Amino acid sequence: MKYRRKLACLVLTGAMFLLSACGALSATNTLGGGSTGGLIPITAGVAASQSSTAILVGEQHGFFAQNGIDLTIGRAATGAGAITQVINGQQQVALGGISPVVIAAASHIPVQIVSGAVADRPAAAGAQYQTMVAGGSPIRSFKDLAGKTVAVNSLKCCWEFWIREAIEKDGGDSSSVHLVQLTFPDQVTALEQGKVDAISTAQPYATALRKKGFRDIGDSPAVAFADPDADNTVFFMAKSFIDQHPGIVERWRKAVRESSEYANAHPDETRNAIVKQTKADPALVAQAPLPLYTADVSRQVIEKEAAFTVKYGVVSPAPAYGTYVVP
Repeated sequence: MKYRRKLACLVLTGAMFLLSACGALSATNTLGGGSTGGLIPITAGVAASQSSTAILVGEQHGFFAQNGIDLTIGRAATGAGAITQVINGQQQVALGGISPVVIAAASHIPVQIVSGAVADRPAAAGAQYQTMVAGGSPIRSFKDLAGKTVAVNSLKCCWEFWIREAIEKDGGDSSSVHLVQLTFPDQVTALEQGKVDAISTAQPYATALRKKGFRDIGDSPAVAFADPDADNTVFFMAKSFIDQHPGIVERWRKAVRESSEYANAHPDETRNAIVKQTKADPALVAQAPLPLYTADVSRQVIEKEAAFTVKYGVVSPAPAYGTYVVP
């Protein structure tokens, strides 16, 4: 119990630091007064990445307005950092991994998963998540990461859990891996300079490294979940916002579903939107595989990740599924 209280404080303090470091996040992160033309105003806190592109495309095509939502795209660097922003009402929905919501719920912070966002999927150009090593590295599989230094995007979160699970399922000792937290761009630099043995990364960084001769040893979440199509990124809201707006979850899910279906069916337009919001190299984005955009969530995947938070000592026990996922 003492550890959970400390963890909750760390999550909230970290999120407040994010807010102060960014200063006034801009008018796009402020909920206006009341509804707009009968629409419910929602600011979505997302990172500038391909994971959030479907709702950007959907907003441009009017899918959210058609479902009674006045959507504004805001910014949140991480899912954990967005927890405070949705709790404080600075944003009404945010994009992130499953584990920050589980950890928050275990600390009685009232946030709930309301829809899916993206799912992994195998593709000829590579999976969404890849574990990259140097071309000449002796590391050939996840078990070879035991005793090595691996960079991940976040610790005590999904990226750490996935790597540890993949090592264990491949017969290695996950307790001996040395994990360091680095942003995706910094991971690339560290791997290129030989400061880490491997990195657990996402697209389009993996594709960029493969073009330079680096090698992929596997998709860690696919191994961790025993599912190459696991939908492991979600949208979540504060329970207070959900309670104050009956029917908002159904509206949100319908708009996300329509946006996802459109984005999946129009890959060229989706890639153009990725380039616009991330400023990534268009040639690289054109070669990198796209995720599967989806409004669906998998109870099996969510409960597996909740189990990871317990297995790796972040929470105990895991919160009840119904407390952090809207049916």
